[in-house]
Amino acid sequence: MKHLARMIAFGGLIAAGMLAYAQQPQDNPQPQPQQQPATQPQTQTPSDAPKQAPSAETVFAALDTDHDGKLSQEEFAKLFREAKISDVQEEFARWDKNGDKTLSMEEFKASYLQH
Repeated sequence: MKHLARMIAFGGLIAAGMLAYAQQPQDNPQPQPQQQPATQPQTQTPSDAPKQAPSAETVFAALDTDHDGKLSQEEFAKLFREAKISDVQEEFARWDKNGDKTLSMEEFKASYLQH
């Protein structure tokens, strides 16, 4: 039961961390789509519409700040800004299936999709 509560808490932290991290300016900003002329109706989503969580690939790319195709524990920790270091280390070890002290895209996607 304690493990389940911890997993639920980490799931919430992951979601919050991903949303917070996705809202920060990135090193490589993406070009913004051009505005439509005022004469054409614009399709907008309501501000109270639920936000869809970013894909594993998007989150991985945002966290991989050195662009080496893998996540270090320090890069991974950005998902858990409010967590204790020991909790981040424990979660990182769970995600690092081959024990090489880095997370590949495959390892990240497998665990990300479970949360």
